[in-house]
Amino acid sequence: SNNLGIGYLDELQYDDARQAFEQVIRLRPDYKDGYINLALNYLEWEKYDQARAPLEHALVLHPRDARALYYLALVERRQRHSDAEIADLQQVVAQYPNSRDARRELGISFYQQHRIDDAVAQFQALQTIDPDDLAAHYNLAILYRRLGRKQQATEQAAQYAMKRIDPGA
Repeated sequence: SNNLGIGYLDELQYDDARQAFEQVIRLRPDYKDGYINLALNYLEWEKYDQARAPLEHALVLHPRDARALYYLALVERRQRHSDAEIADLQQVVAQYPNSRDARRELGISFYQQHRIDDAVAQFQALQTIDPDDLAAHYNLAILYRRLGRKQQATEQAAQYAMKRIDPGA
């Protein structure tokens, strides 16, 4: 049922996927990934409010689960709970410091909160993990410009432009 649900989700058949994941939860109520996958289905379906309960249930089963926290942070962002969003992503980064997605999203969260230095730190860490990450180049160009670091801003903007046109550069 879980693999069936993932197949439906890949095909954007959200209602079929929901039914499959709900079946997984009925058969295995202690299986946290069933709840996380149900929530992911709701996120993909853009039903953010409905994604919260299964994620919270997964976190009851497995507190600090990085995957559940990551998706819950995206729900928090949609619901404009930025402190909770940042706290969730910080837990993910603490567990997986080399997670590009978590670093990127945490940088965006800090940027949206006008926490410029914190945002820069996340995008710099992201660049250390993946020197070719377009989001890191793009955001650092903006952030450095805001900080008056024109040379660094110009370098990041050039890297972004070059890698966007030629990803192999």
